[in-house]
Amino acid sequence: MGNFNKLAAVAQIKWICITKNTAIMLGPVLTIGMVVCFKILYGINSGGELSPMLISLLLNMGISINICCDGFMMVGTAIAEEKEKHTLRVLMTSSVSGMQYFIGSIVFPFILTIITNFIILEISGLSMQQVSIPAFLAVSAIASLISCVIGMIVGICAKNQMNASMIASPLIMVFMLIPMLGGLSDGLHKLSGFLFTGIVAEMAAGFANGTGYAITPMDIAVLSGELIISVLIFLMLYKGNGYERD
Repeated sequence: MGNFNKLAAVAQIKWICITKNTAIMLGPVLTIGMVVCFKILYGINSGGELSPMLISLLLNMGISINICCDGFMMVGTAIAEEKEKHTLRVLMTSSVSGMQYFIGSIVFPFILTIITNFIILEISGLSMQQVSIPAFLAVSAIASLISCVIGMIVGICAKNQMNASMIASPLIMVFMLIPMLGGLSDGLHKLSGFLFTGIVAEMAAGFANGTGYAITPMDIAVLSGELIISVLIFLMLYKGNGYERD
């Protein structure tokens, strides 16, 4: 019960921190608004009906921005803010373990990211008959989880909120732009297959083109491998920075 209370306390602190930060809360709203605007513009330029290629681009762009920009920044900025206000040190003196802090920190950002992904799917113009909901949920959930963990790594490494944005920027460029530009280069397309956001891009393309999507062993290896590696890196940094109590 004591461990659960600590986890719940961390989650509550995170919820308060996120909901009071207007910039963080506006992220998902702006992403959804951008998808709607691009859908309208694409529709005007294509005569009112979106081609599978445009739907794929729209879906991939919306989910990638949500996962990378919103996921990285929502979690990373919140942790950096705690470091500025020394809240993280208070949690340390309360003997909050790395795993308790990890779970409590990502609960609400993780749920919000998944909900936003489904909203983007709904408004993208893609017929739900072309979508495998279990596959979308599985890939979306794991990709969102990886994004949240990377955001935590950014927050632990950052000195303040501005520094968190600077650290996250190159990561956003790599994880977002490579899958989005994968269709322009064979080399980038192959590289995209080794990124969790690249798996999301393949899924979006499969749904939009009507060919469907099935999770392959390679996809599982990429998603699980990057999730495990990111979690281990966070726990090492958490303990290495003196936040873990023996």
